[in-house]
Amino acid sequence: MSMALRSTHHVGHDSLATIVSHLLDTVAEWHQRAVSRRELAQLDDRMLHDIGVTSADVEREIGKPFWRS
Repeated sequence: MSMALRSTHHVGHDSLATIVSHLLDTVAEWHQRAVSRRELAQLDDRMLHDIGVTSADVEREIGKPFWRS
């Protein structure tokens, strides 16, 4: 294997398990955001008022892509 190929695939101090763990954590976080936004979209005006959130806040939040916090 050439040096260029080795350096391209070098992961430094992180093991493959650590990288996979971070990836899975990220995917789980994205999934939770998507679920939370779907649930938020289902709340009625009374419920939104109870938690101090406006309809405009909801529209802004549910309009975000899952990867954006």
